[in-house]
Amino acid sequence: MDIKLAVANLADSRADFLEKRLPLIEEELQEIDWLRQEFQPLESGLLNTTAQVTEFAARAAQFGAPAIIVHLPIWADPIFTVKLGNYLSAPVLLLGNSRPETSSIVGLLGAGGALDQVGRNHLRMFDHGSPESRKTIRAFVRASAALSHLRGQTLGLFGGRSLGIFTAVADPAQWQRLFGVDIEYVDQMEIVQAAEALSAEPVSTQRSWLETHLAGVQYGEGFTPLAFDRQVRSYLSTRMLARKYGFDFVGVKCQPELSDGYVTQCIAHLLMNGDMDASGAKEIVIHACESDADGALTMQILHLLSGGKPAALLDIRWFDPERGLWTLANCGAIPAGFCATAESPDGLARMRLEPHVFGKGGGGALPAVTAPQQVTLARLCRKRGEYWMAIVLGDTQALNGPDIRRATPAFPKAFVKSSAGLDFLTVFGSNHIHMVSGDYTEEVIAFCRLVGIPWQIWK
Repeated sequence: MDIKLAVANLADSRADFLEKRLPLIEEELQEIDWLRQEFQPLESGLLNTTAQVTEFAARAAQFGAPAIIVHLPIWADPIFTVKLGNYLSAPVLLLGNSRPETSSIVGLLGAGGALDQVGRNHLRMFDHGSPESRKTIRAFVRASAALSHLRGQTLGLFGGRSLGIFTAVADPAQWQRLFGVDIEYVDQMEIVQAAEALSAEPVSTQRSWLETHLAGVQYGEGFTPLAFDRQVRSYLSTRMLARKYGFDFVGVKCQPELSDGYVTQCIAHLLMNGDMDASGAKEIVIHACESDADGALTMQILHLLSGGKPAALLDIRWFDPERGLWTLANCGAIPAGFCATAESPDGLARMRLEPHVFGKGGGGALPAVTAPQQVTLARLCRKRGEYWMAIVLGDTQALNGPDIRRATPAFPKAFVKSSAGLDFLTVFGSNHIHMVSGDYTEEVIAFCRLVGIPWQIWK
């Protein structure tokens, strides 16, 4: 995901006073060199007149930056910040410094108060030197870029509500208002029709690739070569339909119509959420089980915030308070990248296909345990119709034996150790939760601030 950024350096309109403070300004401009190196922003010179502010705002708008950092190395007339905010619709971060001799905090509070009065949402950062503050600044830039990419996207939902999961259904008008995302509905039969219309060659290629790269394929009751063929066909047809309709991410109902009447959709879930298939490296297209709209949106947000990593949908199966350990599981597949190790860089060799535990149509599930790694868990929840974000930072554990058998052995699992406990269960608003590898808690929080929804974090 390309990240663009604009940086406006504002200063005092009083020329004589500005002249005296130029050495301080030069020092502070050098101090943000790390920002230039990381993001190569469109940066202004020193702006201390309305004409200069107007000219730079026009350049930034043409540049298409999804975020602007208003840098206040010294006191600057607050009206300059207001004018930038009026000219540009991009999210604003006010960046100052903690040096008392610069009067930067005074200028930042004047600018922030002015933006508050005109109703312009913004973030404030009073320091740029510490690792923590730089992490927050990076998170703002990435969250702004993610929101910019998200706006205008379309979720394609194949089928309606699955298994009566009330929290999987979303309000399209609310989505447009908050996230700028559309929802388009397609009948699940289109997956079947497109799947059965495929020629044998691409199906055989994908199937052979899976047989070669997975740890094994174990046929049994309900999982036959025909079911395997249908699962591969479902992947190819869903990918093709997403391109045909211009969907940026998708959700598929699966249960019970496809799982009983055709085949379970686990291979489509595995491969669409992954970054490779028989054709080699490919674009990830987020695919949510059980047509979970809010789940799909959360996964897409995590995917964008992380710079394009796979995201997973999991059920919260069990919590062991003695170990502070969560057992999370999906009903059939997760992206293979979560299982990657040095011995299996793509993770596929740590997965196998075996008979599923449900679905009269048959099909295989892909049991596996995620490799040890730091993960960010999140979910868009709603209470009385209003969104809030649940965020959990944890570490996955490599467990086996009784822990695997305790929750449906055929299901892939993540065993996550975190600070979240029973207090989390009393407020969390779904049976589904979503996961991305790495610590992106600051990015998720920044995203919530940008769209104006509350959050709660367990860290």
